[in-house]
Amino acid sequence: MRRQLGIGVIAGIGVATAQLTVYGIISGAYDGFVGLLTDGVLTLLFSALVIGAGYWAQTTDRPDWDIVRLAAWCLAGSIAIGGFELLTALSLYAAGAAEIELLRALTTAAARGAALGIGFGLFDIERRRTKRRGAELERQVDRLEEFASVVSHDLRSPLTVAKGNMELIGDNDAVDEELIAHIEFAHDRMSEIIEDSLALARGGNEVTDPEPVDLSEIATQAWQTVGGDDETLTVDTELRLDADPERLLRLLENLFRNAIEHGAEGDEGDDGDPIAAGLPDDYGDDEPADSVLDGLSITVGRLSEGEGFYVADNGDGIPEEEREDIFEAGVSSSGTGSGLGLAIVRRIAQAHGWTVSVTDADGGGARFEFRIDPE
Repeated sequence: MRRQLGIGVIAGIGVATAQLTVYGIISGAYDGFVGLLTDGVLTLLFSALVIGAGYWAQTTDRPDWDIVRLAAWCLAGSIAIGGFELLTALSLYAAGAAEIELLRALTTAAARGAALGIGFGLFDIERRRTKRRGAELERQVDRLEEFASVVSHDLRSPLTVAKGNMELIGDNDAVDEELIAHIEFAHDRMSEIIEDSLALARGGNEVTDPEPVDLSEIATQAWQTVGGDDETLTVDTELRLDADPERLLRLLENLFRNAIEHGAEGDEGDDGDPIAAGLPDDYGDDEPADSVLDGLSITVGRLSEGEGFYVADNGDGIPEEEREDIFEAGVSSSGTGSGLGLAIVRRIAQAHGWTVSVTDADGGGARFEFRIDPE
């Protein structure tokens, strides 16, 4: 009912002003070509605009209250502009002007005011729509973070109990050590998924308060966190950039782990067995096996074209047809990954306003490029 009433008001004003304008043209109320053009033709165009807005209101799926607000703006504009013109028209009428001239002035003012009101109304409902979308997005983010926190809390407790009991079982010489290793690996994978899920949920929030950070220091810290040695990583830049230090640290950690995991894939004889792959070497110790780091080289440097940095390795690289999919959550070509690492990398980059792409490194491996000025 409210919607139809709003549509009726908009269309009614448009049709009424158009009819009165046509009547004025036929009655000769518009003097000369200029008067016909500025008052007659333009008034018809304004009326057509209002009628078009009524048709749009009829076909759009916007909420009923948006249409009511649009009609209110249209009516308010018509009354406001028409009211000012009425004062002038009455003074002219008192001075002896013809009634048709009074009608012409009011019709022109009403049509222009209605069109102006439509413009303000469309701006108003679009502003409100954007505000509603922002509020809904914030609610979704809050729900996602709440979900991730609840899941992580509910999973961490039984995992802690399970790992404690595994340590007790490990003291029993009669238990198969390989079986224990597989169970511990499963526990580590669940812990990794918990941490990655939290990072994925929170990493995409826009960085609103970045601070200047030294890329070299953050890269070195990230490499130490993943347990790398001093020979594998090369930092070839003194770039300073505005970023969230914690999230940039997580971004680099994930890229380094990705390089290490895919370095493990080159080992022969593992038959897809994540335990034989060498990651991690000792469960409960996050440092990668020495065999994984043998021959592996990772470089962090500054882009030669544009502002930004890159992380490159000398592994097997990423096939061109897979380069878009690898940033999707759940996509992993490694038997030891959670499939969330590179998705987190892209979320963190987007939160900073950066773009990330992957290409071939000079050494034949993968090169991840981050552009700080994507424009």
